[in-house]
Amino acid sequence: MHDNAPDKEDVAAGPRQARRSLRRRAPWLAGLLAGIAALAALILFITHAGDITTFARQAANAKAGPLFAAAAVQALPYLITAFVWFLFLRRIGTPLKFMSLVPLSFAKLFADQAIPSGGLSGAAFFLFALTQRGVPDKSAFRTFVFTTSAYFLAFLCAAIISLIALSLAEEAPPALSASVSAFAGFFVLLTVLAGLAILYKAPMPAFLAGRRFAQKAAEFLGAAVADIRHMPGLFAKLGMLLLASRVMDGLTVMLISEAIGAPVPLFTGFIAVATASIAATIGPVPMGLGTFEAGMIASLSVFGVSVEDALTMTLIYRGLTLWLPLLPGFAILQREFLRRAGATAEKTDPDQA
Repeated sequence: MHDNAPDKEDVAAGPRQARRSLRRRAPWLAGLLAGIAALAALILFITHAGDITTFARQAANAKAGPLFAAAAVQALPYLITAFVWFLFLRRIGTPLKFMSLVPLSFAKLFADQAIPSGGLSGAAFFLFALTQRGVPDKSAFRTFVFTTSAYFLAFLCAAIISLIALSLAEEAPPALSASVSAFAGFFVLLTVLAGLAILYKAPMPAFLAGRRFAQKAAEFLGAAVADIRHMPGLFAKLGMLLLASRVMDGLTVMLISEAIGAPVPLFTGFIAVATASIAATIGPVPMGLGTFEAGMIASLSVFGVSVEDALTMTLIYRGLTLWLPLLPGFAILQREFLRRAGATAEKTDPDQA
């Protein structure tokens, strides 16, 4: 009679699991709310400090031509990222069609930005997508490590350039220059340590030596590190390509500035995006909400852009580079997992011949 009645322990388990899930998500949710609050406070402060009608008029009267051009330019970094993957996969003998990799760059952005995991979700999705396309696990891991390391090379170059530019700017606040200098120094130290790890292979700790998963991970990582050591020319080439995508970001800012009638040079846009990326990397807030915007507005202000103009440029830039690409990224991510589910269902269907 009571066979279908839920057990008291099962009933109690639901709320307990919900509370545990909420506790796991609490730091990310707190960071997200803090970022949204910081962004809202920043916008309110700037719009009240200046003329709110000027801000509204700039956003409403932005020229369509430069805005469409900025949106088109923003497609280039995704193409460059896919091309970087394409070049490395071809080099190691597991080539894929270039156009099959382009959607993955959008989906990886969604996985990196929208799923709170410190970038691990984007890495997991990338490895999953490559293996679904027939790339062996080891080759997929090598591709991820090699191209991600090239990305950090480009990031370091952009950080150093922005440091020099901010240090030479006459109106740079000491705190801004000091923070960028500290980050650049720390990043250079990490780069040196990573370089030493690549040149001199460290032995595996004794407590991991006998574990199968550790041996497999060490094998994959060793192959990936050997790629960087044995293909320095390709590594530098991919790093420069990814640095070019940073230049495309600067071009996007330049086009946005022309659209609102407050033009800035390409170099200023490049520095603004590079500095904002540093601020977002240092900050603990998901998607860099608030920290990215503050860093970009501060950088533009250093080069003589009014605070109201800088805010308008920053919000339009974030719309084009973060919020808009998340839509196709989500759709592509769903498609990838649905395709996997469909393939699994076909294999397990007993009616299939």
